[in-house]
Amino acid sequence: MVKLVRFVGLIIQSILIEFLHVFGLVAFLVAAALGFFRLPSWLVPIVGIICGVIADKYVDQSEVVSILEKAASANMRGGFLVIVYIVIVAVGYVIGAHSRRWLYQRKIAEAAPAPAPKPSPAPKPPQKRNRGGSSKR
Repeated sequence: MVKLVRFVGLIIQSILIEFLHVFGLVAFLVAAALGFFRLPSWLVPIVGIICGVIADKYVDQSEVVSILEKAASANMRGGFLVIVYIVIVAVGYVIGAHSRRWLYQRKIAEAAPAPAPKPSPAPKPPQKRNRGGSSKR
């Protein structure tokens, strides 16, 4: 259990490092666009792996090593970086899909006019009752 908590903490720290680099934020926004435009969800791991490999090969992370040393040393391993980018892309996809649904519900709420209050009918004049039992003449 302790190892799982440490691993999750290490992933969160690595996500922070990747967001400090612009490339992590770009991957997140690409995934949000995938979710917003309803592209298939099987693209999430593919985009995560591609972003992880690109970040491993081409992004220089020496600038932020002093911030979080353990996470920075874990980011030097390509496999761990791929896991981090799969998590970033999965969260971005879900947020993009939910933002589309939220925007759609908001648009429907703005388009529907509020129902106008119905005017109350005019009161009828009171009728006189014939108590004498005789018919009207």
